[in-house]
Amino acid sequence: MSVPAFTAGHTSQYHISVESFESERLARRLALLEESIAQGERALRGRIDPSTGQVIPGACGGHRAQLLSNLTTERALAERIRSMMTARG
Repeated sequence: MSVPAFTAGHTSQYHISVESFESERLARRLALLEESIAQGERALRGRIDPSTGQVIPGACGGHRAQLLSNLTTERALAERIRSMMTARG
């Protein structure tokens, strides 16, 4: 297998360890999950529209059930990723 021209002679400069790659990947995944969890929690709560002052109700019915299901799954996955990151050191 040949080395692409742009990496020939520069492999050590661009080398990343498997452990480092995995750690960065887990950190990115955790950040995305945490943002998704925060968005889901906001969607469940009612809020006040800052421009009109009207109360905007939180999710209800099937939408609420789906959000709760998603949050349960996302929280469990986030906790598992945190555990994996802690175990890696």
